Amino acid sequence: MTLPINMVTNVLSENQNKFITVKFLTKDNEERTYTGRMNVIKGLKGNERGRIAAEALRKAGYITLKTKKGYKCFNVDRVLGFVAGGRRIFGLGGSDFMSVEN
Repeated sequence: MTLPINMVTNVLSENQNKFITVKFLTKDNEERTYTGRMNVIKGLKGNERGRIAAEALRKAGYITLKTKKGYKCFNVDRVLGFVAGGRRIFGLGGSDFMSVEN
């Protein structure tokens, strides 16, 4: 079961520029886990096309993380659980997420 959007956005806003681990569902309902930092702009192109794409993702409810494999996105309404700021938060049936290490 996914977490409420307001809970996800509140915790993410408290942990800007910090490392987080997030477990979420993809569009085809596959579980995926990313570890990375939000709001990293190093290496991004600051041109108009990039700003338009970033704004479109934000409006659609996507959060971008900088991971070891590059920039990755997840949708806030599909989050199953996450680790942020030393807190482990997961929905019902997601207790296996507790075993995720940063």
